[in-house]
Amino acid sequence: MTAPGLIETCHPTALSQHPLRVFTLTGVSPGPVLALIGAVHGDELEGPLTLSALMQYLDPARLCGQLILCPAANAEALAASTRCSPSDGLNLARCFPGDPKGAPTEVLAALIAEHVIRPADALVDLHSGGGPVDCPVFAGYGDAPATRTANLAMARAFGAPVIWRHPAPIASGRTLSEADASGIPAIYIEAGGGTFPTEDILEAYSDGVRRVMAHLGMIDSAPLTATAPLFVAGNGDLDAAIMAPASGLCSCRVSLLDKISAGQPCFDITDIDGRLLHTIAAQADGITMFLRRSRWVSKGDLLMASATPDD
Repeated sequence: MTAPGLIETCHPTALSQHPLRVFTLTGVSPGPVLALIGAVHGDELEGPLTLSALMQYLDPARLCGQLILCPAANAEALAASTRCSPSDGLNLARCFPGDPKGAPTEVLAALIAEHVIRPADALVDLHSGGGPVDCPVFAGYGDAPATRTANLAMARAFGAPVIWRHPAPIASGRTLSEADASGIPAIYIEAGGGTFPTEDILEAYSDGVRRVMAHLGMIDSAPLTATAPLFVAGNGDLDAAIMAPASGLCSCRVSLLDKISAGQPCFDITDIDGRLLHTIAAQADGITMFLRRSRWVSKGDLLMASATPDD
């Protein structure tokens, strides 16, 4: 059973079997418009599970403003449990603002930009490390001058134990870069759940979304958080992180949120017969934010991304 007053709109995409499903809930009182997005990557189920549950108990009589919910942004990738779209191999999180006449994923990005992001006053994009990558629960934001104060306030409100600031300009192609281009405050959330998010992670996402809504004045109250966050900084571009130089069995020597030094050995990659192929060291001092958890890696797979303390 969904919340009363919830309206679904299906927007045709380049793939007839996978329309873009967008849900709106309008409160009885005026207020901001908050967009909530999940499953930009199909192997990240935190967003769909959080937003699906949210739609079960929302009450428009207790809501100020409007929610725009897109729980399955990339339905094709979600159905296949893949990071990228099977139809064209593109990563939706690199395709914004999209192209209505482009490849299927570019068409999808254009639709999300038009019907979900640009109509909003604020955006929360729910991601995770996906199947092969682990990371702490964190809120990330860009610090462009026009939105940095509102972005940081939303990141603080979410209540994640880590807040990651990305210097402007934020990398192109993202939902956040699309929001930034329109002057819309936006944050994204990450965790290490992927296709098997734990109840603790789902509770953190659900409570965090409600805290953002309370911060924006859309609901009266939300769960409290007593955790003082760790602040880190860095570009957060996983395309520029440390990648596997060869295929093989991977052993990780560090843990999430460890402080690492340039030159410190972090990974060993061995052949199937146990022969050492490579030892991969940290390229700079920092704090580990993303780590490979799949023990088999292929050449070019992400091994580690790091940030620096942001005091």
